[in-house]
Amino acid sequence: MTLSQQLQSFASSTLYAYNTSDLISKGIVFLLLLLSVYAWTIMGEKAVSLARVRTACRRFMDPFVGADSLLELSLRERDFEGPLAEAYFAALDEIMNILGVDATQIDLYCRRRLLPRLLSDHEIQKVQAVIERVLTKQNLLIEERLGTLGTIVTLAPFLGLLGTVWGVMLAFVGMAQQGRPDLSILAPGICGALLTTVVGLVVAIPSVVGLNAILNAVKRTNVEMDNFVDDFVAKMRLQKTGSATNAQP
Repeated sequence: MTLSQQLQSFASSTLYAYNTSDLISKGIVFLLLLLSVYAWTIMGEKAVSLARVRTACRRFMDPFVGADSLLELSLRERDFEGPLAEAYFAALDEIMNILGVDATQIDLYCRRRLLPRLLSDHEIQKVQAVIERVLTKQNLLIEERLGTLGTIVTLAPFLGLLGTVWGVMLAFVGMAQQGRPDLSILAPGICGALLTTVVGLVVAIPSVVGLNAILNAVKRTNVEMDNFVDDFVAKMRLQKTGSATNAQP
């Protein structure tokens, strides 16, 4: 049998099983198909958004790690995007506010890559809190609707099982009403019942694979963000300082 013939046989068998199902089983199949579409929508959106976030993180981290000064990237705000860049520039604003740098002097300090003085441990903690707040907000956006995807992964097999048990029950009830074991009565109901199990697994298996892949990507992204926080704090402690007059061009 050729592949085309196998596909035609599969399609006709599936259609027969669906047509012989009762309204409850058909409703379960329809619900599972809706859940499948929604699950694939979530996985597609998350795959695209995570790819963008991870690309933006790599583009920022490479020059940031190689920078000798915390302020080396301070005048390149338009060159970067993504959560790390947003956290970096928010932290720089907080640093300048803590140090009381006048707005007219900020560019001068940034060009010279100097700070008026080193930050105390308490001030470093304040800056770190700003960074973590920005990154936490980004994490919430990344993980949005992953709980829904997990619910679909868990719910789909149970909906399929419900349809199977319901269909088998109706098949045996029909056979009992006839008063005799008859395969022609039992088979259609069993076919419709098993269809819900198949559809439930077809929904659940790709969803669980996609969910695990997304969670692994989220975990790697969180590790990169944590590394950025540690690197930023280390650069703050080692940042060169100078007076306002020395910062003048």
